[in-house]
Amino acid sequence: MIKRIISVAVLGIFVIIILNINFPLKEKELYGRYANYNYENPICCVETPHESDTLILFRDGHFESEFYGKGRFEVSNGLVSTIILHYISYGEPALYNTYFSNKLFEKPKIILNADMNHYYLKVD
Repeated sequence: MIKRIISVAVLGIFVIIILNINFPLKEKELYGRYANYNYENPICCVETPHESDTLILFRDGHFESEFYGKGRFEVSNGLVSTIILHYISYGEPALYNTYFSNKLFEKPKIILNADMNHYYLKVD
């Protein structure tokens, strides 16, 4: 009986871990159009859009967005998949460094502020 309880508990912990882990992005999942969500929260940082915005990541390493304009991006697919957006802000080079959330049964997200649940969600 105790072995069965331990087995069920271990299985439950394993399922919880699998459902909450971020998986590395495959190339076909990375590129495409991302829509800004939860941008109406109080403004916490000026580096993120607090208005409706769409970010498009192209295969050649460039991106377009109404907020960031046109620029280039770098992706690192390690334990945590990160993305760095390089763009021009007020005539000066700028960058925004953040990460992807790619959980099982969810579309990929680019996290802008995890505390406020502010992110870009892949729409196509």
